[in-house]
Amino acid sequence: MSTADAAAEQYANLRRLILEQQLKPGTLLLETALAARFGVSRTPVREALARLAQEGLITKQKRGYVVDELSPEEIIEVFDVRILLECTAVEKAATDCDDFRLAHLEQLTEQLDELIATLSTAIDNGDTDKQTAIGDEILAANVRWHEALRAGSRNRTLIRMINQLMDVQKIYNPLMKVHDLAEISKGQQQHHELVAALRDRDPARAREIMADHLTRVRQIRVAEFARSLHATERRGGSS
Repeated sequence: MSTADAAAEQYANLRRLILEQQLKPGTLLLETALAARFGVSRTPVREALARLAQEGLITKQKRGYVVDELSPEEIIEVFDVRILLECTAVEKAATDCDDFRLAHLEQLTEQLDELIATLSTAIDNGDTDKQTAIGDEILAANVRWHEALRAGSRNRTLIRMINQLMDVQKIYNPLMKVHDLAEISKGQQQHHELVAALRDRDPARAREIMADHLTRVRQIRVAEFARSLHATERRGGSS
């Protein structure tokens, strides 16, 4: 395996461990220890760490690198930039999205409708296990929906930039889960409105709806993150 291939492999390994929080925020990453862990030389590890630092997932310090701590300021910044980019993407989708991509987005919208209806029934029946399972399915379906919407922009550079932001957001997602049916339903209503704006080829309307949609999401998710972080700190202080 070439040095470049080895570096790419270690980059992928470390990136996955960070995004899945197997390497927790605050973890010290040392070239020697990581090279021994993965059974490689220090060179590909060094290159992988430098690349992760450029992406903002880790920070260089005197002894090595540290996995970035979670902070309200960062997730707000991520959402602010995401709003700008996603609004541009949806504007382009309103003019450039072909019928095939639009039909796929409509299918995903219907799937979300069905999942939300199932969640509502589970709530009415007091089935907490099913609520949790369906809630996770809705989150995954929502990710697919937004990916399909971005694909409609047909702008690979824009999609790549948004995906990089979403990778940072993935680290925060476990602490930002929203289970409130009313909020989920409101978001889904805006999904329908966005699909209608794309069908009507109305970029200004699509941008307006997306800006409102993601601003609401930011407020809800950041508030949930703050509550989760506070609860985690309280548990740590009482242990």
